[in-house]
Amino acid sequence: MPLFTDNSKTDNAPSVAVWTPSGRGAVATVRVVGRFSERCNELFRAANRRALNDLPLERLCFGQWGNEPVEDVVLCRDSEDSFEVHCHGGHAAVQRIVSDLTRAGCERVDWPMQWQLANEASTHVGFEREIAEALSQATTARTAAWIVGQAGRLQETITKLHDLIAFGKWDELHASLDSILRWSRFGRHLTLPWSVVLAGRPNVGKSSLINALVGYERSIVFDHPGTTRDVVTVETVFDGWPIRLSDTAGQRGSMDELESSGIARAREALSVADCPVLVIDVSQPPQSDDFQLLQEWPQALIVAHKTDLPDRWLGQLPSDSIHVSSLQRTGLSELSNEIVRRLIHELPPIEAVIPLTDREHQRFLALRESVLTASNRDNLAVTLAPFVQSHF
Repeated sequence: MPLFTDNSKTDNAPSVAVWTPSGRGAVATVRVVGRFSERCNELFRAANRRALNDLPLERLCFGQWGNEPVEDVVLCRDSEDSFEVHCHGGHAAVQRIVSDLTRAGCERVDWPMQWQLANEASTHVGFEREIAEALSQATTARTAAWIVGQAGRLQETITKLHDLIAFGKWDELHASLDSILRWSRFGRHLTLPWSVVLAGRPNVGKSSLINALVGYERSIVFDHPGTTRDVVTVETVFDGWPIRLSDTAGQRGSMDELESSGIARAREALSVADCPVLVIDVSQPPQSDDFQLLQEWPQALIVAHKTDLPDRWLGQLPSDSIHVSSLQRTGLSELSNEIVRRLIHELPPIEAVIPLTDREHQRFLALRESVLTASNRDNLAVTLAPFVQSHF
């Protein structure tokens, strides 16, 4: 028997959304928001035999979902009008529960839409939704804490900017916008990992170094030049910051067509990396390809690799090079610390406003450009006040 006698979608119909990422996982969360019938008991049977509406709020309840076959689930009522179903993370289990609920009259939506519908009474739902979306993409506790710290801060800043425009405080307005835009790069990397790209001649140990840094064998390791012909990536965490390490094709002068294509991709990845890293095998005599890379990428972090073997470079590398042995696992902490130092020169003040999305960055940037290019400041307040209100 269905949850609702009328299966048509109405404004008052509850919504169902999957709140865990796509793909297979250990546990998935399906959430229902809105007034639901007591006949939901026909889909969920609590082990304690209590009806859904009689279950205490914010308490986990084990039970079974559906019939033939049943799904073992954990259900939690988080309010009078909403509950969560925690089930096996596989696609089949999730789809089965969502399908049961949609047939019962729930409207399927994505989780950001469900969140917005549940909070539509808020006057700042747009800001809050962006915070929620950014928080869902955070992969570490450290980045999540920075995102949570922005809650309520953006709308206060918009009000302040509006007042600065209205009272013609242009110098203070410029300073505020510059301060906000200063942290845009940091803000984007609260949800996107920092890019660290390793490059060097073939067989200098780039793949072994990445394996040592992440603690398991993700890259291909084989004692033959040209093994890595594409950019291979793996994500890890250094000091609470998400990092994407990229292993690239070995750089050398003579190469076949296939290897040349891999080297081109490696150079492209290196050119856009947040932190380029050159790996030098110090157990081998210096070669012209090594010096060419050092000259071409002077800003790169230099790793003197394979230091467990006799040093054939005899002090020809820069003094700030990091000495590492992947085999003996020495120098890895120094390397990861230096990578973090180069990526994050300083942390924002606790009270800083941090743009979390490209949308926020572009709109603050557009506002600053409008202020800088205005020809008549007397009319600027009239022009920009609606701009602030409409764009944010």
